[in-house]
Amino acid sequence: MLQLVDLKVPPYTIRGQPVRLECHYDLEGEALYSVKWFKDDKEFFRFLPEDDPPAQIFNQQGVYVDLPNSSDTAVVLKAVDINGSGQYRCEVSGEAPSFKTVTNQKVMVVVELPDASGPQIEGVRPRYQIGDTVRINCTSSRSRPAAKLSWYINQEPVRTL
Repeated sequence: MLQLVDLKVPPYTIRGQPVRLECHYDLEGEALYSVKWFKDDKEFFRFLPEDDPPAQIFNQQGVYVDLPNSSDTAVVLKAVDINGSGQYRCEVSGEAPSFKTVTNQKVMVVVELPDASGPQIEGVRPRYQIGDTVRINCTSSRSRPAAKLSWYINQEPVRTL
């Protein structure tokens, strides 16, 4: 009885990095007919051991398969972009006559980190008096999800208006 043993899809990955998706199965005596990968229900990779070549890719925005490093048990995606976020599904089918099929899916979110230089603070004066109103701005570079910025004075959280 064919079974899907393990599906490895990272829940989060960083934009621009390669990602390895793994689909481990046990044929339990059956012959393998196909392994297919889908993103948001659209097929992007197919492995049929009887075909020549056995692996085939289908264009899909945000999914760029590294074909030489992909196989029946793993698909490597090149430099993922924000459009790579979505639900990934592996579908394994046994050979005739039963064509038994097992499937599992997981969600992966591609994140974009803010610049390593950190947030930019503007409007700071060299000195303040007790009771002064402080008006300064903290801006982070673009990120997804948006960066959450917090103010602290002497390691104490500051209430902002």
